[in-house]
Amino acid sequence: MYIREATADDNNKLRELQAKCPQGTALIVSTINTPDFFARVKAYESYKVYVACIDDHIIGSGACVIRNAIVNGQLHRVGYLFQLFVNSEYRRKGVASELFAYRWDYLTQQGAVLAYTLIMERNIPSMRYVESQSFKLHTKLIMPGLAIYKEMDIPSKGKIRPITQEDLNAVARLMNDTWQGYELYEPTSAERLAAFIQRVPAYSFDNLLILEDQGEILACLGFWDWRQIMRITVIERSLKMRMIGSLLHLIGRFRPMPRGVNAGDTLNQIMLTPIAFKQPAHLTLLLRYMNNQALSRGIEQIFCICELKHPLLNSMKGFIRINTGVNLYIKPLQPNIWVSDKPVYVDGVDM
Repeated sequence: MYIREATADDNNKLRELQAKCPQGTALIVSTINTPDFFARVKAYESYKVYVACIDDHIIGSGACVIRNAIVNGQLHRVGYLFQLFVNSEYRRKGVASELFAYRWDYLTQQGAVLAYTLIMERNIPSMRYVESQSFKLHTKLIMPGLAIYKEMDIPSKGKIRPITQEDLNAVARLMNDTWQGYELYEPTSAERLAAFIQRVPAYSFDNLLILEDQGEILACLGFWDWRQIMRITVIERSLKMRMIGSLLHLIGRFRPMPRGVNAGDTLNQIMLTPIAFKQPAHLTLLLRYMNNQALSRGIEQIFCICELKHPLLNSMKGFIRINTGVNLYIKPLQPNIWVSDKPVYVDGVDM
């Protein structure tokens, strides 16, 4: 077996292997990057995708990102590890460890002071594995999922519209104010925000909405349409999820309710990023507006990720919300480096 950097020629083989590596616990899904395998990583400024091979046969892959972030009040380079999967025939044979090692070497060479990864709270095998690789659980985050199934009233305050070039400075300042003091946040600017909008696949100025009142920008809310980046297909549901689906179907005969998911369904979801606001009530207006826009486009769930008690959760009143726990694991790559006990920022593109 050997490890090498993936190339565009690996696209079809990687997507085929990805389809054979389902993920999830209560809801088991197949996730395939689309329109090509590398669309997912192109959301980042600097990334690497590695593949594990036997002869010309790809048996596993893992990706990593290098970026800047605040760690203990200082701006450092950090690494994010994600999208690791191995052919079931080759698991427990050291393939994942080799892919980890190659990514660590790259991040270390690039000057990263630490690496982090995100694991769903019920994914016990993955948690045990990263812990065996010296990752430590830093904190538990939450990924609230908002069900989109009916139109919502939008209080008449201010004007909601897509961002323009002229808004970039004000929105960058609002983002920095919202996330000031958060570990792993990278302060942004008009230039960096514009580069993000242009770089992320299936994203444009139309994807980032602002609430403006009397010339002041009160909130911004962007959305990344996962349907254009990955095809998520339901393979199997737990007994609890099947029972919830039956209950939703029954109640739906009498009043509007979210649709339950069935095996074979393709999920229609969006992730919110970036998010910034002066007050949660300002963000509520944008969420309700986005709910109505998503409903007309066939979107059924909206997600974001944040701390368990972050104020943005107060903006979700009136929504049916299902929370998924997400564990943030961190491994120092340099001595005497660790994330403080301040709140942590995780960008929606990381999920």
